[in-house]
Amino acid sequence: MKNKILICLAVFCTLVLTSAGCVGGQQKPVGLSGVTAYDEILYLGSVDGKIMAVDPAARKEDLPFPSSPAEWSFAYTVPSKGISCSSSSVPVTIYGTPAVIDGLVCIGIYEGKVFMISPEARIRNLDFPQARTGEWVYPKADDVIERIVGSPVVADGTIYICCSDGRVYALDATYGDEKWKSELLGDKLWVTPVLKEQTLYVSAFDGHIYALSAEDGSLLPWEFESEIGFVSSPVLYDDTIFVGSFDRNLYAIKIGDDNPLWTFPGGDWFWGTPVVKDGIVYAGCLDGNVYALDSKTGNVLWEFDTKNYIEDDRVVSSPVLVDDLLVVACDSGEVYEINIADGILEYTVSIGHPIRSSLCVQDGIVYIRSQDNYLYAVDVDKGKIDWEFPLTIE
Repeated sequence: MKNKILICLAVFCTLVLTSAGCVGGQQKPVGLSGVTAYDEILYLGSVDGKIMAVDPAARKEDLPFPSSPAEWSFAYTVPSKGISCSSSSVPVTIYGTPAVIDGLVCIGIYEGKVFMISPEARIRNLDFPQARTGEWVYPKADDVIERIVGSPVVADGTIYICCSDGRVYALDATYGDEKWKSELLGDKLWVTPVLKEQTLYVSAFDGHIYALSAEDGSLLPWEFESEIGFVSSPVLYDDTIFVGSFDRNLYAIKIGDDNPLWTFPGGDWFWGTPVVKDGIVYAGCLDGNVYALDSKTGNVLWEFDTKNYIEDDRVVSSPVLVDDLLVVACDSGEVYEINIADGILEYTVSIGHPIRSSLCVQDGIVYIRSQDNYLYAVDVDKGKIDWEFPLTIE
């Protein structure tokens, strides 16, 4: 069973988590980086391997980039390996969503480094890293750790990030020094950890939910074990962890318990992290359905089938809530706005390109980075695209 799951995972990752093609003589990264909003500015990783700061006000006016004093684009390259596209270096690949701490931008790259980026230095296009502005790289020099797929979590001056080597790393947010790294937790950690008080919870391919001390990375007494690995990052609500498994079930696991509170069967993997609010779990599934479940019982309150609109569609990214609407983006490029009271469709917006990254909501606008390397702003109240911006810029 485990080998079968790993084969399925490899096939899916070939479709979603791989790079292909050449751009300007370089191998083209893909990545699934989502969007983060901080102080009215959007931060994200592009399909062609840049970390960018985008001002929605300037993009709405369709001004040249960069027009706002806060806008910048930062490209970082790494040595090419194996067969290259006639270049000695290639852009990085970014799967995680940036985190912002005290105005600085933290991101992990697939090639095994963590960056702290200063907007002040990037606006001036200075050499990277500029230590005086708070920039750093971990590990330093030419060293790398294993692949990074998940996003960083920031709390109390510390960056927490999972790595494909099966460990969690804690880094000093000011200097980038390693505070601790956990013991080997098992299979690859492609997830974003969740932090509550002084405990980190991590879901793993080996079927465990691990609890670690945020202070020193030591394993805490409780852990949950399943015969089948977990595919999604965990979300925590009311002392219960909600997470998708390779057995096609969504699990609700009460912290401290050895058995699930409940499991809910889907027609495929729950790849995206669920969203929980007011006792309701909203979970998108690769079977094309979106489920609203009672957080205590797992009972279905309603379900929405995207395949009624696009045949064989998939929900890869996590949904987001905007007031009384659930916004769901699909692999087909369709975006659905669903009334959370009854699961009835309110609006459909068609982008026309695969959407696999996490969404961001600010002031009633949902920001979506799709796989055509455009950033879209969708006005939820109007149910239409407000503006779009190509991220492939010089």
